[in-house]
Amino acid sequence: MIPAIIIPAFNPPITFLNLIKSIRNITSIPIIIIDDGSNPSIKIKTIYSNIKLLKNNTNQGKGSSLLKGFNYAYERGYTHSITLDADSQHDPAFIRKFLSADEGISIVCGKRILNYSMPFHRRLSNIITSKIVSFICNTNVFDSQCGYRRYRLQDVYQKTFIEQGYQFETEVLIKNIRNGLKISHIEIPTIYSNQISSIRNFYDTFKFIKLIIRISP
Repeated sequence: MIPAIIIPAFNPPITFLNLIKSIRNITSIPIIIIDDGSNPSIKIKTIYSNIKLLKNNTNQGKGSSLLKGFNYAYERGYTHSITLDADSQHDPAFIRKFLSADEGISIVCGKRILNYSMPFHRRLSNIITSKIVSFICNTNVFDSQCGYRRYRLQDVYQKTFIEQGYQFETEVLIKNIRNGLKISHIEIPTIYSNQISSIRNFYDTFKFIKLIIRISP
């Protein structure tokens, strides 16, 4: 396995550099950051080694940024990528667990422990969407919305996906399962702060419904 860490970021919080520092304290594997049109642009201190910063001139969406990172990494010989969100809701201490999973698994999904630290509407949305995805895929998907994952890059490289935003992660999960590819889960803690989320609850729920309608047989 030749892994890289991929982090899409749009106007990340002030804790972002602490996240990079935490990752570097755990592992020296390459980090690819996709600045998705942030204002001001993301700057990374030169003290952090082995980091590549890619930029979108305008905001393209999380899915589009992830694909940009996947394609960049695969074309440079990386075989797998671990994706984390930029808001420090994913504990870097679990990177080693993602790396230790079987290399042949297409997507290793983070499975958050749903507790009261997660806002009620987010818990409800995650439970409902995960059950819908599990039903249409005939496979247990415990946390369809978690962005802490490990991808086998050959399964996402230069593939065509409809979604460019947050629904991308659901779409790629459904398509890979339907193509007979394996997924697995790693239990991770739920971490929430007072940072404002970029997820728009009603609008993104509507987009999820549209995705399910389009992708269902």
